[in-house]
Amino acid sequence: MQKFVFLIDDDLSDHAVFKRAVARLPFRVQCEFAEDGFIALSRLNREAVFTPDFIFIDIYMQLMNGIECLVQIKKIKRLKDTHIYMYSASADQSIVSSCIKLGASGVITKVPSAEVLRNILEETLQRERIMVK
Repeated sequence: MQKFVFLIDDDLSDHAVFKRAVARLPFRVQCEFAEDGFIALSRLNREAVFTPDFIFIDIYMQLMNGIECLVQIKKIKRLKDTHIYMYSASADQSIVSSCIKLGASGVITKVPSAEVLRNILEETLQRERIMVK
């Protein structure tokens, strides 16, 4: 069974690393991208069938930061079972704690290597037990 992942990040080079990592997973994953929180929320609100299994949100985006985006996504009832991970190059412990309190499943640190990210994503999907081998 194919799983569906949505990355919200304003850095297109991070999209490329994420896409390479997902392509190397040992199971099928469909991956969609949004370049900012406004675009992501527009799509999530407009397309009722657009229901990712996982959403990864960059914390430090320019137009709408990831925490604001997280708060808005948590208001969308059909996404109540979606695992949402904050995805950032760095985040201090107070920001991590805030994200968890707001409903994020966790925080994943960005890495420059698609292979390292692949390992992190595989572990994350397996931990949430939504992956079918």
